[in-house]
Amino acid sequence: MTSPLSQQTIQRLAFVRFLHEQGTAQSAQPEPMSAAAILSFQDAVEHFLLVSADHLGVNLPSSMQFMQYWERLQPKLPTGQVLPSKQALSRVNKLRVDLKHHGSIPSSHAIAQARADVTTFFTDATQMIFNVDFKTVDMVDLVAQPTINRLLHEAQTHFDADDKVFAMGGLAIAFQELLRHYTDRRIEGFGRPPFSFGNRLRFFQPDKDQQGSAVSRQLTALTTTTMELQEALQVIALGIDYARYAHFNVMVPAVDKYEDGSIVLAVTDMDMATTADDYQQARLFVIESALQAARTDATFDQLKVRFPNDVDFDIEEWTWTGPAGSRD
Repeated sequence: MTSPLSQQTIQRLAFVRFLHEQGTAQSAQPEPMSAAAILSFQDAVEHFLLVSADHLGVNLPSSMQFMQYWERLQPKLPTGQVLPSKQALSRVNKLRVDLKHHGSIPSSHAIAQARADVTTFFTDATQMIFNVDFKTVDMVDLVAQPTINRLLHEAQTHFDADDKVFAMGGLAIAFQELLRHYTDRRIEGFGRPPFSFGNRLRFFQPDKDQQGSAVSRQLTALTTTTMELQEALQVIALGIDYARYAHFNVMVPAVDKYEDGSIVLAVTDMDMATTADDYQQARLFVIESALQAARTDATFDQLKVRFPNDVDFDIEEWTWTGPAGSRD
């Protein structure tokens, strides 16, 4: 009998599923970019096996071949059961070795087969070792920001209720909140939010007597362009792939948030045709973006160290004098 899952184990399994979903998305890319899926699949399986060893209390040597996990884990498995997919994952491992060490690009058929084999392994092995359904392992457990985590969970409730439009709307709201969390984040004592790129702008509303004039058209165009550039810079500065962000924006309904706190979705006929695959792809993007943006937490931590709230700074101006030793 296995022990209950700890929070750390749940998070590690969420990371396994994240790698698996990442590999699945990569496998859908055109050749040769789809070959990267093999590396993600192998990493996902190997991490799963390490988590399994820890959960089962199996001591592993510091250096071990991939296929040795089946032998090492076997004594701790339920009586009469065998860790599945050994032969299938041996094929995946060979693809990975050929790709990484010999530069051999796998065929699209081999990648599709690897995706199916790895998915079957996770489906069977997760139930066997952890007594949970792999599909129920939620990658949202990797997202540390509470508000974004909550919004992702709320979007999932709509998806589970077969309301894909609101599910996609929830993902759009979650991403907007992600941007707002980092771009509006201010450290007291430091002049501006480091990822803001200027003050937040609103759409230009000309006076009635100015509507339609050349000046109002120009100001409207300049404001709109500046807002779009500001958002693009924020996305890029947070380390988020802008091309994937642009694709995400096409997939989800437009969101308007009003001053009274109400949120409105602008739903089109295309939004009504959203598929489950669209949702999973968009959800993975938001989770990846949250993990990527979280790297900037180190910047805010450093600002807190350099600009503590209870310290008033005296600023002096020093003139640069060139090489060391030339200043009096």
